[in-house]
Amino acid sequence: MPAYHQMGHDSWNLLAEPRLSAYAGVVLSPVNDTEERMCKQLATLAHENLEIVFDPQLYYPRSDRGKLPDWAYYPSDVDTADQSSLNWWAGNLSALGESVGNVGANSVCSPAGVPRSFSDSYYSLNCEICEATADRLAPQGLSVLQTVLVNLRELAVPERPAAIASIVSRASAERVYLVVVSDIEPRREIRDTDALKGVMRLIRYLQGTGIRVLVGFVSSDIVLWKAAQAADCATGKFFNLRRFTPSRFEPPAEGGGQIPYWFEESLMGFLREADLLRIRNGQLLSETSQANPFAVEILSTLDDSPGQPWLAASWRQYMHWFADIEARLASSEVDPRVLLRDAEAHWMRLEDNDILMEEPRNDGGWLRPWRRALAEALR
Repeated sequence: MPAYHQMGHDSWNLLAEPRLSAYAGVVLSPVNDTEERMCKQLATLAHENLEIVFDPQLYYPRSDRGKLPDWAYYPSDVDTADQSSLNWWAGNLSALGESVGNVGANSVCSPAGVPRSFSDSYYSLNCEICEATADRLAPQGLSVLQTVLVNLRELAVPERPAAIASIVSRASAERVYLVVVSDIEPRREIRDTDALKGVMRLIRYLQGTGIRVLVGFVSSDIVLWKAAQAADCATGKFFNLRRFTPSRFEPPAEGGGQIPYWFEESLMGFLREADLLRIRNGQLLSETSQANPFAVEILSTLDDSPGQPWLAASWRQYMHWFADIEARLASSEVDPRVLLRDAEAHWMRLEDNDILMEEPRNDGGWLRPWRRALAEALR
């Protein structure tokens, strides 16, 4: 039950980082790289033990295109085609298979677009696209994952997760690439308890049918998805790789992850530099943080070279934590209920002592909805 790299803009150096070797797979991003550059980058890596998953990323083909037009499989009629037609999607699979083969991926996600309405007919079409993808690409030796896009708000409706799972499970694919679509800012935690419960139930239903779920674009909410028995989770260094939004398909802009943040497990939250120092002085750094090699580097930088940038180290500090917590949750070394309970208690301690974060919304307020979701979703 490994963690996966969610690739984005200029993320290749993370794959070569020895101290991030706990990652067992990578989800490629043709939006951010041309086919030529992706092939060159993969050729320089010793990735024999990595699962290379190709996500076609045709989610918003009419608008946010990035590097997609440079790929041979990108449809020339994308602006005029009827994307509700199975024939249109199936007609592009041969070119997709060629690109996936050129890159050297061993797994591919079925292509899917973000619809105006997440209706039953949309999910049925996705099943048909997945079947067509498997028929066309499985003979190449590729493992096919069914891409399942779900609307976060819609999953708050109690009956909807089971209905979606029923349709999705009709496809023969043994794996699902689950993408949660929302309009929440990438750096903000989800606080809608009913929606969180819906995602968790959908994961549990799919896993219960024998389908292995890889959740894409994951952040600290990995704690909830693993509690729901998600097999695998993917994350990336930028905040717009940890939440599926249209900004995912653009190079990181100002405010899009260019400020360094430290992830602190004792609070289950991201901290700016000044807040990190406050928490450190308050002796609230977790043992996990203190054992994280990139966290050690950051603290050394802050002590010995104040003012020196630590953005690159902050990405690695978070990525190291993510793989570590995934392993501890998968092995039941960590109880998610205890983890979230203790984190909420630590935030209360800060409040009682008038230790306030620089960002007003960084107050731990997401932990109570998370705890409720955890307590109620899996009854």
